[in-house]
Amino acid sequence: MYDVFLSFSGADRESGRALAVELRALGSRVFLDEDSIECFSGITDSILNGLRASKMLVAYYSADYAVRAACQHELMLAFLAGQRDGDACSRIMVVNPEADTDHVRPIELADAKFVLPSTDVHTLAQQLAKHAAAVDRSIGEVRPVERPRWSVRRSGHVRKFVGRYRELWDLHSALHAIDFPLVNEAACGPIAAVCGLPGAGKSALVAAYAWRFAAAFPGGVDWVSLAGTAPEPNALLERYTSELDRIAARGNAGLYRVPAEQSADSANQAAPRTRLLVVDDIPPGVGADVLDVLPLPTDSAVRIIVISEDDVFRTVLPVVRVGPLPAHDAAELLDAYRRPDDETDRVARDDLVIGLGANTGALVAVGDHLRDRHGLSSYRSSNNELDRTEHLANAVFSRVRQVLDRMTPTELALLKFADDSGSTVLSTSVLRALPDIDLVEVGTALKSLLHRSAATRVGTSWQLDPYVVRAARDQQRSRAATAAPQG
Repeated sequence: MYDVFLSFSGADRESGRALAVELRALGSRVFLDEDSIECFSGITDSILNGLRASKMLVAYYSADYAVRAACQHELMLAFLAGQRDGDACSRIMVVNPEADTDHVRPIELADAKFVLPSTDVHTLAQQLAKHAAAVDRSIGEVRPVERPRWSVRRSGHVRKFVGRYRELWDLHSALHAIDFPLVNEAACGPIAAVCGLPGAGKSALVAAYAWRFAAAFPGGVDWVSLAGTAPEPNALLERYTSELDRIAARGNAGLYRVPAEQSADSANQAAPRTRLLVVDDIPPGVGADVLDVLPLPTDSAVRIIVISEDDVFRTVLPVVRVGPLPAHDAAELLDAYRRPDDETDRVARDDLVIGLGANTGALVAVGDHLRDRHGLSSYRSSNNELDRTEHLANAVFSRVRQVLDRMTPTELALLKFADDSGSTVLSTSVLRALPDIDLVEVGTALKSLLHRSAATRVGTSWQLDPYVVRAARDQQRSRAATAAPQG
């Protein structure tokens, strides 16, 4: 068993090595794998085994550490083990070399007292060694908690889920901000929104979060779906109530229907155990006022996640936006279906990821198409197959076509301009020079694209989602082919 697992990014190599020397001089058993320093994607078996055999993790939490997938994987394993022990931070000590804490996730760590790197390394090592000595079990010895029991489809989300550590941490922090008022004032209560394009992986993110962070919700996890419901208030309320009745059949709905403070004998009851309620598939066209339509619980014992395609909650709730999958995670996802045939095919795979905006659903469709087609199709051929194979185009673009169908002519014109120009980034100067489009209409269209999760604003420039741009091209091609005279 190791006392300390040192976790740091390549930029902090020398600081990590110096700390390891001091800890070992004090008699602490230290796991330090140099291979972990440069690991950008995943985590090797040797590092994973070392972490499980360690009592605690020391994270040199620089700004660089916050964006390294391997570092975040290590941190999450230690955090979840501490959470199952009853204190999420019990197995983590943070050394924060930055001037602020904005890069530190989750909120429990931002609330913790940091070990300051300005302290000399010997004193720092003494503090860490003392903390490690108080821990009596390794991370791998912590007993797992009971997981939510879901359908095969929802469990499949968890099985195929990769990466997205920042989004997982942000979702956890949003739901628990109410518990840390000195760090972040949560005026809206324990509720967060998740939004993104069809296929982006919104439900998968929430399912993976609920699965991994089950220890935070000892009362259980319930999932309400509003899929197929009309956006009218009465229809939404009727469907939501029906879903609660379904949950009630399992004996769980009481907590959602009656706030604890209104219960007649609440004073004589034990404090309710924290639960998670997920309200999924909020229909397009519904605004933030849906929160007033649905009688969502107000008790802090219930944490709530609402999931929608449209980004409609930005002004009232903390929002986790599910955008393109990071490149290394997208490659890992596709490789699970089909590994590239050679280096040229690997480059084609990476180009395909970029061309499809790293949309999870689109990548899964392509991966499923290529699986078991060795010698017949490849990543090199997939771009051409997307343009001439209708069933593949349908699998990749069918869900986002519903978003395109709701767009105005100006929105579609912006997508076509981006496709024709070969760039999905539109600067202010480019937007001002657009021919035959009124500048006011351009602004309205961009705001609508933002609302539809099809664009993001970066300073004064706009980034259109490449997946939506490619889908618009496919839709135009398909309509042109349908309209062409048959001879």
